[in-house]
Amino acid sequence: MKFEKFDAQKQIRGLAQAARQILAEELVHEQQMPSFDRVVAAIDEIGGEYRPRILAARQMGFDFD
Repeated sequence: MKFEKFDAQKQIRGLAQAARQILAEELVHEQQMPSFDRVVAAIDEIGGEYRPRILAARQMGFDFD
C-alpha cells in the first residue's frame, strides 16, 4: 500500500472551499444572496437587453475585450 504525501496547503485550500460553499448555501437559504440559477437568469435577461447595442458598437469599431 502506497501512501500519498500530506500536502498541508492542499488540505487547507480544500477546507476553505468547503467553508465558502457552506456559507453560500446558508446565504441562499436565508435569502440574503440569490441562487446561482437566479444570477444566470439575470445575466441572460440583461445580456438579451443590451446585446443589440453591443453588436452595433462592435460594428462601429469599439472593442470590449
